[in-house]
Amino acid sequence: MALTRLLVAGFRNIQHAELLLDSKVNLFCGPNGAGKTSLLEAVHMLATGRSFRSRQHRSVIQHSSRGLTVFAELETGYSLGIERLTDGSGRARINQRPAESSSQLASCLPLQLINSNSFDVLDGGPGVRRRLLDWTVFHVEPMFAREWKNYQIALRQRNALLRRGKIAVDAITVWEEQLAHSGERVNILREGRFQEFQSAVSALLCELPGGLPGPVEIGYRRGWRKETDLCTALQESREGDVSLGHTRIGPHRADVRFTLAGEPAQHILSRGQQKMLVCAVRTAMAELVSRHRTQPVFLVDDLPAELDETNQQVFAHWISRSASQVLVTGIEEGMTIRPWQRLEAPWNHPRVFHVEHGNINAEPSAAL
Repeated sequence: MALTRLLVAGFRNIQHAELLLDSKVNLFCGPNGAGKTSLLEAVHMLATGRSFRSRQHRSVIQHSSRGLTVFAELETGYSLGIERLTDGSGRARINQRPAESSSQLASCLPLQLINSNSFDVLDGGPGVRRRLLDWTVFHVEPMFAREWKNYQIALRQRNALLRRGKIAVDAITVWEEQLAHSGERVNILREGRFQEFQSAVSALLCELPGGLPGPVEIGYRRGWRKETDLCTALQESREGDVSLGHTRIGPHRADVRFTLAGEPAQHILSRGQQKMLVCAVRTAMAELVSRHRTQPVFLVDDLPAELDETNQQVFAHWISRSASQVLVTGIEEGMTIRPWQRLEAPWNHPRVFHVEHGNINAEPSAAL
């Protein structure tokens, strides 16, 4: 699912850039503030409808522009485009036709992002870890997006009733039944892929030089007691939910936990080991999607700043097995390119782009 051509305009400090990308490795090198991360951010918006650095579209639009545009052609023949204007309007297109939702964009371009925030997953809340599993299930199980959407609709309705205080039993029962129906299906889809995900992570961790202090155990908690079905559990928790004004149990409270010898992994692993665990998790997610559907694109922001050279090499090798393409940023070209040059063809001939003041230019030797 590699990108072949990318156009970015009016995005942060990138006034206009039109790039022909390598089918495997693309390196963007330049000083801090040059626009390297902004380029990755633009691709992320193209694939998800949003930036990974800001929830506000206006903050992403270049000050001198009335809007931003990101357009890409994929090796599959698909084209994706997104436009956001300062007045809050915008549109997204797939093959020049309106996209129905951001999930439709995501389905066309599976994307994995590795940046400094990615490594906070172990210390983050359950929602952060839950979304890792959900990304995988979304791209593997066609029914997941619809069931999760139906669950969210029923959850909002039940929570609205809970906040009223006095509730007609018939009114809340209707939404609890829908919530339970979709919630049970969401859980089945998650559990159906969890063991495969668990095995893929463990296999990758076995490849780490020097290993880890012990085996990492990965557990999935579905969000309500195993001894009961969700509909019964919702009825039993109703009184307490009313007092708090929200639904305390269900798939929206699920979690994925990483432990060593019963302790949270982050309490035992060094910071470097934690980062490689997260890289293994992200790679395992990509491997699962590759097995069942298509290879994702990886966006990796400033890899030399996050991993030492040995671990950069390991991660580059993992990516070459699970990704269709990678876009990597770095300050110094030599450090950024070295892990990729040590891989086997065709991954060992990256296309290098120099980024400065929002201008992006391919090295003459790499230009088509």
